[in-house]
This record gives sequence, C-alpha cells and structure tokens, in this order.
Amino acid sequence: MELTSNEKDVLAGLSFNAEEIKKGELNEADMAMLLEMRAVYSYLEEKYPSYKFEISSCDPKSGTVKEYDEWYFRAEKIDRASAFIALVTEDGESFDIKDDFYGEIVRGSIQDFLGEKLGSNDIPVIQINAGFWEYLGKEYGEKILAEDVLKGKIPAGNDIKIFLDGSGMDASSYGDVVKKITEILKKEDVLGEIYIVVLKDKDSDFAKDRLYSKSITLE
Repeated sequence: MELTSNEKDVLAGLSFNAEEIKKGELNEADMAMLLEMRAVYSYLEEKYPSYKFEISSCDPKSGTVKEYDEWYFRAEKIDRASAFIALVTEDGESFDIKDDFYGEIVRGSIQDFLGEKLGSNDIPVIQINAGFWEYLGKEYGEKILAEDVLKGKIPAGNDIKIFLDGSGMDASSYGDVVKKITEILKKEDVLGEIYIVVLKDKDSDFAKDRLYSKSITLE
C-alpha cells in the first residue's frame, strides 16, 4: 500500500510492525490507525485551508480510560514548544474530531484587545497570556472571531493570565487593582477564568518574583 513518509513514521511509532509498515504492509490495526490519521489530516485541511499541517504522533485510547485518541500535529511557519492536539472519537462509521488550533488564530487579537483596554485605564500591564481549555469541532474554522471567543459566544473555555508591574503599587492597593480590572472586563462582556499576577517590576521572573495573585471567574 502506498504511504507517505509522514504516515510511515507516525504509524511505525504506534505499532509493533514497524518494518512491515515501512514496506507498506499494514495489518488490520495499522490500517485502522491509518484511516483515522488521514481523517484528521483531511479535517485540518478543510477547516484551516490557509495553513499546512503535519501530524507528528498519536496517543491512542487503547489501554486507557480515555474515550478518544489524541493526535499531535504541527503547523508550518508556527514555532512553538508543544504540538497542537486533535481529539478523535468514533462516531459510527466516521470520526468526530475536535482540535485546539483555533486558539492560535484568536490568541493574538484577544491579548492585544485586553492590553489596550487595561492600558488605557492605567493598569500597568506587563503581559497577557490567553489560553483555552476546550477543543472545538469543524463548525469553528479559521474565520472564527476573537470577539465571539472572548465574550463566550463560542464556548472555548477562556483562561486568561494578566501580569502586572507592581513597582508603582502599594501592597494595600492590590485588591483595588483587581476590582478595577474586574469592572473593565465585565464592561467588555469578557467571560472566563482570569488569573491576575502582580510582579516586582517589568523585568521580573514570572515564576519567582510574584508579589500577589488572584483568580476570578467571569460568567
């Protein structure tokens, strides 16, 4: 059977029949994984046509309590330490697939928007990191709107971390700053988990130089 070099490499890492796979000789289990891998690839191509992807590995549900396989993939020209993930469950004779790549599309706009809103209200922002807990299906493609994610119209599970420069703050004012940030975000209809961290100054180590932290939930 004709396989791409990428398919051979990934499938060989999942099977005890690595040598046979490299020759295109697949058993029933290997064939099932190949069909699923190709389904993931087709899903990504159709959902995000402006991007090119390569699947790097899979963590199968077999032998675990998971109800899904986790396929790891990377996107061309996007450099990051960890791979993106697609979750696959069987749906009759087809597959139900969801992924986390949408976060790469909306993250920058969300961070810029929040930085501008907080900065214009004299909040000493050093950095904002937007993350998302949920995996979304084919209905949310590359035209997904950052505003819809931020305001909870799209259920992405917003997880936003806001790092502040505490060099001009008094410890007694931390609570007031949190209250002010909360009011600003509520005014903008932002939903999600918000984690606010006050650092010693703008050059601080984000892990070691924390003066104060507070989690709030906007729903």
